[in-house]
Amino acid sequence: MGEDMAAITLQDFGAAMAALSALSTAAFGLLDTTKAFWGGISNVGLGHIKTALKPFEPALNAAVGADNRWNVIRANWLNGVGKAEQKAVVRALIKLGLSEATAPSLASAAHVDPAALTTAARKLTDGKPMTEADMNVLGRMNAVIDALLDAAFEAAEQQYRNFSRLGAGVIAVALSLGALQFWPAGSKPPTVFAALAVGLLAVPLAPIAKDLTSALSTAMQALKAAKSA
Repeated sequence: MGEDMAAITLQDFGAAMAALSALSTAAFGLLDTTKAFWGGISNVGLGHIKTALKPFEPALNAAVGADNRWNVIRANWLNGVGKAEQKAVVRALIKLGLSEATAPSLASAAHVDPAALTTAARKLTDGKPMTEADMNVLGRMNAVIDALLDAAFEAAEQQYRNFSRLGAGVIAVALSLGALQFWPAGSKPPTVFAALAVGLLAVPLAPIAKDLTSALSTAMQALKAAKSA
């Protein structure tokens, strides 16, 4: 009798976890459809990248033009290109835009000596041999660019993840409350509080639902084995 009750309880729990996962998947799916409207939720996080790249605008403009600069970067972000690849593209564009004219602004953004960077940029343009001092200033510039890009893309990705979870949570609550309106006649529907709880729990519990159910099932089998021993 006790074993049957335990088995039924575990099955019910597994069904509840599966339902929460399904609700979470539906919520994220609906949130993802916003991308059809000017990028939707994917636009979240771009502000961090845009702010970080503002000091490098002269070099980016020189590389691809003022009209194309942001379109290239934004398109890669909206389409979910790998973060490392996105940073590599931006880094390459900044380096491509390095010239004697853009060196002073790049030096200010990268905190290196303007005269030294201008000299190195002139040699790159003219195809002249680089000295150790030239390589050092370029190396320092690259290191600063990498650090700034890493920070910007990490902050952007974190903001995107947080807003996605929040948006999916709101949709999950709305779906859960909406389900009450279609509850079969003749049976007692759950309370509004229960519907709210289901919606709020769906998104945070979904990633661990399968592992949690599996762990509890394993624990139950171990207890049964210990009892029969």
